Amino acid sequence: MTLTRTYISCAILSIISAPLYANDQTDTLEIKSEKSSIQLSPLVVKAIEDKDVGITVYTKEDLEKTPNNKKTISELLKVNSNIQFTNSEKAAGSQAEIHASDISIHGALPYNNAFLFNGMSINNDINPYESNSGISDPTSLKGNSQAVTLNTDLLCNLEVLDSNVSAQYGKFTGGVISATTCAPKTVVGKIHGNINYDYTSSDWYRFNYIDSSEESDFEDTTQTNAQKDFTQKGISLNTYGRLTESLGFNLGLSQRKSDIRSTSKLSDARPYNEDRTSTNINAELFYNPSDDLEIKFSAQNYSDESTRFNQSIITNGYNQTSDNQSLQLSIRNDFPLFSLTNNINYQKKKNERLSTDGDNFTWWKTENKNWSDKTSVSEGATGTIFNEQQTLEYSTSAKFIPFEFFKTTHNFHIGAGFTHNEAAWHRPNDYTQYFLPTGFNTDCIKNDGSIDIACDPDYIPNKKATGQYSKTKTVHGMGSLNVQQDSWFAFIEDRLQWDKRFEAVLGLRYDYDSLSKNKNIAPRTAFHYKPFGDQSLKFSTGWNRYYDRYLYNFDLQDGILNFQNQYTRTDLNSDWTPKVSPNKNNIKRSDLDLPYADEWMLALSSEFKNIRTQIKYVNREYKDQYHLIYPDPNNIWTREYSNNKSYSSENITLDIGNILPFNVLDTKHRMSLAVSYSDTKRDYNNANDSETKEYSHVLYNGKLITPNNLPASDFNVPLTARISWDFTPNFLAGLNISNFLVYKPTFQGLTKSSSIAKPYTHINNLPVIYSYNDTSIPSVVRWDMRASYTHQISQNIHAIWGLTINNVTNRHNKYLDTDYYLKSEIGRQFIADITFKF
Repeated sequence: MTLTRTYISCAILSIISAPLYANDQTDTLEIKSEKSSIQLSPLVVKAIEDKDVGITVYTKEDLEKTPNNKKTISELLKVNSNIQFTNSEKAAGSQAEIHASDISIHGALPYNNAFLFNGMSINNDINPYESNSGISDPTSLKGNSQAVTLNTDLLCNLEVLDSNVSAQYGKFTGGVISATTCAPKTVVGKIHGNINYDYTSSDWYRFNYIDSSEESDFEDTTQTNAQKDFTQKGISLNTYGRLTESLGFNLGLSQRKSDIRSTSKLSDARPYNEDRTSTNINAELFYNPSDDLEIKFSAQNYSDESTRFNQSIITNGYNQTSDNQSLQLSIRNDFPLFSLTNNINYQKKKNERLSTDGDNFTWWKTENKNWSDKTSVSEGATGTIFNEQQTLEYSTSAKFIPFEFFKTTHNFHIGAGFTHNEAAWHRPNDYTQYFLPTGFNTDCIKNDGSIDIACDPDYIPNKKATGQYSKTKTVHGMGSLNVQQDSWFAFIEDRLQWDKRFEAVLGLRYDYDSLSKNKNIAPRTAFHYKPFGDQSLKFSTGWNRYYDRYLYNFDLQDGILNFQNQYTRTDLNSDWTPKVSPNKNNIKRSDLDLPYADEWMLALSSEFKNIRTQIKYVNREYKDQYHLIYPDPNNIWTREYSNNKSYSSENITLDIGNILPFNVLDTKHRMSLAVSYSDTKRDYNNANDSETKEYSHVLYNGKLITPNNLPASDFNVPLTARISWDFTPNFLAGLNISNFLVYKPTFQGLTKSSSIAKPYTHINNLPVIYSYNDTSIPSVVRWDMRASYTHQISQNIHAIWGLTINNVTNRHNKYLDTDYYLKSEIGRQFIADITFKF
């Protein structure tokens, strides 16, 4: 199609593309004049095609079409062959949860990944491995690798960098997940956007039981690990536009909420209803006074909130909130020889648990304290505590225009940055745990006439005594702890090309921080050979080193123990006296090296006609990993953080898919097949997965091996096949059906025991204290589907009705949980949604 490039033609093209979001793709349009021509879509398509091996890009169209009932980045990435999920990710009993799930890339633990939003880290750097921390833990908060949950409705682009990662990225040993928003590209004065609402509930899904025991647990309304009665809904608004030729904006709002109805285990069966809420607010301004200058300012407020109960205790519940507030300023200047980008970010992350209850008491059951059918009862909570991290970050980078040197073309990218972090832990009030009373026969009135708070005068049937009082308590004292860290980085990278057949990326990254005082140099390399000078066949390889991030919880937890003291008393009228405890011996963070990973990879990729194929091998060696140990099993107060862990991972992936949609039976089809093989050797699941003593060997299926040769018990499904297929009938262009199928053949899961049979008692003068055995895990077949239909209501308004069905066939899939029992995955589930685009 040929048009004269006039204001009218440009306006027509803008109107045609207006309903599309900034990153949506359209058919190629050529605009020609006597002097020049503009090729629109091919520029974007070529940018995606030129991505190196190890980079996967998901467009706005991919984000909308992929079945993703929770609208999280983690849920979307189930289609990626380089990513693994925890065994319990599809647990039938936790489908009311809405927060982002933990993921692993090439065997790394979830907190080893870098999660970025518009270049800013959204990692949880304080307690990223506390996802299984109990709500009754007096010193730690629940947390996972992502500080907040991003709603994919508000994004226009998502990149996964799993191998051969550029030197511009640091503070990770797994991979980089980078989410971005886009500047509006619409007609001046026209506001566009979309509103989306989705809904599901426990009435809309099936649960399949392994046995009567699991059925009994699930039907029990007091079992919070089986969420059988809930409602889940979400709403999001995204609006954008250009107010003038040089000024644009983007505003995103979303909230997802899950209401979970539950019953306590107390005798009155009072309701202990829980809830989960995730809220996103994102506002951006774009200012482009000229073609050579771009300025972007943005503000975000993201929060995750949950209300939880301990079903057996009289309590008002626990309210935990993770809040992330940030400001970003980005300035890009184009100069004759290079493009310069400056970024400055300020971010405040806060994770807090609020409790209106006071201290915690445990009593022997009496006529008045009779809310449980057990011989003892409890009341109270675990107190209020805060984690906080403030970050000020500045970075600058320059991309130079390509230049030739001795028949080679070079493209340099250099950059540097500084980050100031302040991490804090705070308890505003003393919190006391009173242990089960060992003093009896009292009216609770002390000699001075006061009534003791840890005393109850009622009759105790099983003790045949009147009155009880506690003689032991633990006081978690009020206090604050702070950790500061300044870090610097610099990198240089050269992308060179020779004779259209050989390409290389040679990079070097330097990192330094004030806590570990490590000066780390990480080489980054990638080499590509194209025998025919095009994408029809390409061989790739690379060797890279990645250094990890800083987990401030190590330093904070050391200090937290100093606020904890035990007290005893001899009788009701005596004073509480401190109980002598062993010294708390801890290794500080500055004594530890920074964990790192060495990677080398091989890949073969090709584009033949309309088929894109890639097979890739990635080998990772993880060294100097953080781990908590208790060197003296008789002294629980003595603990050490060490770098005594190392492990390895081998991964092979095969990806096949069509480049452009193909027509069959008057229908456009897009298909892809991904097969992944993983073999990760790791004998722990997180840095706080503590060991009682150092050891050199363990038993595995009855044979002595070193721990580093154990297969990882989580994030390590050996073989997985994924098929994605979506199609749109030409005769009904508004209809789109997307399918995602996953198959995991039967594999061996790992169980652990501390019962060791003779004669294996000591090896190398160290005890053999752990035994591991394989357990067969049944195969998994799951088919998820999303169908959507777009209807034009008016010239500028479209309605999209959607229905997502998880596990379409309602197949009974199973997984091995952390308690080493087989449990059920979710059965068939329906999620309905409606979207209005304007």
